[in-house]
Amino acid sequence: MAKAKVAVVQLNGCDRCAWQLISLADNPNIDIVEHPFLEVSGDADVIVITGHATKSDAERLKKFKGKKIILYGTCPYSGGIFGLQNQKETGNVTPVSRLVETSGAVLGCPPDPEELLKVIAGKEIERKPLCKECSRAISEEVITSLIRVPNWSETETCYNNQGLPCNGVVSATCAQRCIDFGTPCRGCVDLADNPPARMIGYFGSLAKQIEVDTAATPWTTDRLGDRPDDLTRGLVDVVGTFFRFHLASHFNYSGRNPSSGDPLSDIMIARAIEEAPQISATIFGRHGISVALNLVEAYEAAAGIQVSKETQELRTELRGIQKKLLETLKSPTAEAIKEIIKEIRGIGGNEVLSNVYFGGFKTPAKAAKVGFDTYQVGDLEIKAVKASAEDEFSKVSFTTDDEGIIREWSYELRSA
Repeated sequence: MAKAKVAVVQLNGCDRCAWQLISLADNPNIDIVEHPFLEVSGDADVIVITGHATKSDAERLKKFKGKKIILYGTCPYSGGIFGLQNQKETGNVTPVSRLVETSGAVLGCPPDPEELLKVIAGKEIERKPLCKECSRAISEEVITSLIRVPNWSETETCYNNQGLPCNGVVSATCAQRCIDFGTPCRGCVDLADNPPARMIGYFGSLAKQIEVDTAATPWTTDRLGDRPDDLTRGLVDVVGTFFRFHLASHFNYSGRNPSSGDPLSDIMIARAIEEAPQISATIFGRHGISVALNLVEAYEAAAGIQVSKETQELRTELRGIQKKLLETLKSPTAEAIKEIIKEIRGIGGNEVLSNVYFGGFKTPAKAAKVGFDTYQVGDLEIKAVKASAEDEFSKVSFTTDDEGIIREWSYELRSA
């Protein structure tokens, strides 16, 4: 069988999917002829697009017309997590399919490179509903309140039944499996035709007994009132909860909130603090480990959260992997990339650090040499803070309000 000549084209955003695909360089059926991290050249018959598109990318994408174009990752497919920029008035993220005709997509944040091989070969990717893969049990009980942080000792009940929104009911299995690390799904792999709307409808039916504050209007139609209630306390970030990977594909207009002037800060501002570690680990790509750890440690210091010696040691190991990653990307090999991904997963759970949290880790780390009771996460107190932390790879500064919502965010990224 002739080798597929593949060009990996990175658009915007984090470059995690691009450097992840370096692992295919030693595949006998693939000839990578273009890649942002490799010194290669040649004519491609398959174009693999990674990263999110903006409207200004239309001209660049036109030159690929007539070729087999495969979208790799949720970002080129729907705008992905970077579509949250569109919550601000300068938002301009758009699905690639609106700019050029595409031949297929491999979804995930990030996906599994092996799935790309199947799509290149013209095979279908078998997707199973995520709920069927989850060990937690769905009950028939109607929830009476919403929660923002799970009860860490409750490992058998469905997140939705606990009152914590989990998009697994409208999503398919993915490579990262956040649900395995004490983290509800946010929907990076579509299963339904309109995941946000279906999720809101599904969760709305579960929440029919929740108290909602309403107020009468002169025209007799009630509207939401001004008092905090069980619904608004729990859903402090509707966009980040239900539209994390779909805002660009389901809204064709920009938000009204002013931009901070920086796309990554636009994403972080207005996010709930309990969601921020995984979001930052995702959008900051190659610096994601450092930024997420600095965010966590800054909040811990400001909120007075105690951390065990074992937790600190595991974080030190993660920072060692961060340094190794930045050095490796200067001259990467398939073998080195595979090893780094394995090491990240050994502590962080997956590539977007779903296992990393305030006060410890959500589930046992494969690389840990001590008992889980010495480094497991405790209760999270949500409060207003002004916080900052740094290491040799990054610095982050932010403030949260009384509801634990990030209102200010700034950062600095540093070379290895």
